[in-house]
Order: sequence, then C-alpha cells, then structure tokens
Amino acid sequence: MNTFVIAWVMLLLFALFNNYVMYRLLKQRGRTDLMWVSVVATVIPIALFAFWPNAFTLMAFPLVQSVGMLTILRMVQR
Repeated sequence: MNTFVIAWVMLLLFALFNNYVMYRLLKQRGRTDLMWVSVVATVIPIALFAFWPNAFTLMAFPLVQSVGMLTILRMVQR
C-alpha cells in the first residue's frame, strides 16, 4: 500500500475519532451547538493536506485539532 494512501486513511480515521469524542463530550454537557468548532478544526487540515500533500500539512492536523479542542473546552467552561 502506498504511504500516501496510508496517510489519508489515518488522517480520516483520526478526524472521525476526534469528532466522535468531541460530540460525546458536548452531548454530555448539552452544548452540541459548539460542534462546528470541531468540524472546522478538522476540515482545515484535511483541506491543507488535499491541496498540498506533504509532511508539514500532515503535521498541522494534530496542532489544529488541539487548538480546536482547547477552544471548545474553554467555551464549555463559561
């Protein structure tokens, strides 16, 4: 299997898992209206990797996801 395909599969699986975790967290607190932050934090790195497939855009995924999750946690605590 090509490493490019493996990178795409792992990127999409981690995106699915992260969004599921955030959905469960937000549903438990009754704040599913903040799910858009998690979706945006997922779409940006996927779009970056789709347009410029290299290691730097692939490494941007966990950084952007972490910022998105931190933003959601701060918004939920208010």
